[in-house]
Amino acid sequence: MKNISKILISFLLLFALLFINSCDLEEANINPNDPTEVPANVLLPFNEESVARLMGGTGQVMAGIFMQYYEGVDNHPRQVQLYVVNEALYVDWDWNDYYDGPMINLKKMIEVAHRNNAFHYAGIGKVLMAMCLGNVTSLWGDVPYSEALNGSLVRSPKFDSQQSIYETIQALLDEGISDLNQTYTGQKPSMDDIIFNGDVNKWKQVAYALKARYYIHLTKRNGSLGFNPSEKALEAIANAMSSSNNDLQFPYGYSASEYNPFYSFTRLDYIIPNSSFTSLLSALNDPRKDLYYKKKFGVADLGSSYFTSTNSPVHMITYHELKFIEAEARLRLNENDPLAQTALQEGVRASLNKISNGTLDPAVINAYINTNAVLTGDFSSKLSKIIRQKYIALFASIESWTDYRRTGFPVLTPNIGGDHNQNPGGAIPRRLAYPQTERLYNKSFPSTLPTLQDRFWWDQE
Repeated sequence: MKNISKILISFLLLFALLFINSCDLEEANINPNDPTEVPANVLLPFNEESVARLMGGTGQVMAGIFMQYYEGVDNHPRQVQLYVVNEALYVDWDWNDYYDGPMINLKKMIEVAHRNNAFHYAGIGKVLMAMCLGNVTSLWGDVPYSEALNGSLVRSPKFDSQQSIYETIQALLDEGISDLNQTYTGQKPSMDDIIFNGDVNKWKQVAYALKARYYIHLTKRNGSLGFNPSEKALEAIANAMSSSNNDLQFPYGYSASEYNPFYSFTRLDYIIPNSSFTSLLSALNDPRKDLYYKKKFGVADLGSSYFTSTNSPVHMITYHELKFIEAEARLRLNENDPLAQTALQEGVRASLNKISNGTLDPAVINAYINTNAVLTGDFSSKLSKIIRQKYIALFASIESWTDYRRTGFPVLTPNIGGDHNQNPGGAIPRRLAYPQTERLYNKSFPSTLPTLQDRFWWDQE
């Protein structure tokens, strides 16, 4: 019996030793250079650049053609000039670039950051995710989100209503602000944050600025929301950036391969300045006309201007945009509020100084403001003046297209040749077509294919 016990004990000891060694071997075989989880500090700079590249790329070019900043003269922009939006080309690329690029990686960054109590990374991720959602819903309306970004687990995510998307945007921004307010001892963003070098106060200001942007989008829905979007926008602006020094913009130009995405469109001469826009700037004697485009032998050209050189920044949200939002919000709450004009003039001044890098003579700026940024007349006349100046200042942004659909300003004449099955009636489009990949492969795709004239939830009359 003793011999059997000794044998059994020896066997158990040997088994335990082998088990322990196998565990050690598994741990030893983990390759530290092949991580299963990408750290948040690695994802952050990629995500910042990805969002900026999309905001300066095809989406804003299409919106810019609709808003007559540009004229499409070659390649696919020529089709867009005729309000033909090919579902298999630009819209498909842009949609997939959002979902397969920054959005899925922002989700990963937020999850990794929360697992490691890296709250500031999570906060920045939520702010950038809110901006991505704001962009895609401004372009496409109802879009997948609540069931999206789950890979093969959900192959046909449902299309969330635009109203719920806007609620999600505000929730993400509130959560982002809360995360950015956290005090903790773990890893914090620093040089890996290409935009603000880890300054969480600036990120919080951006979050409040975005809250104002997405509240003012909802002015047509005032009366059916349970809140006044103009009041909410003003509340948010009180906590947002107070100067252009804290603008959210991505700096390009680190290397020859990292160039501004808008540069490629202008370098290839796919688009040129639209004569209606250049005529507007000339009529107003706007100092920015020589900074937005150049004239060669009397012909306007977009190359090597403020927005189109290889190292031009991409504006994501700016102080001058906020001042125009403030001017509109104040006007809507009280059309005789003198602070509406004050905000308008500060927005114009900030834009002129930013685009000129502070080189414009203050006397020139004051003369322009006194001529073009004084509010007179009825509500419609005042709103028209605010939106016209915002339109000029937000060159190379999709926000002007949203403003046009919200307010009807600036008044534009539709392009010739835009009346066809995809855009019945030929008016300026009010949305993008959904991408072909969604129509063919997402079983939750809407049963009715919208035209470019179908209106979003916030665009209803």
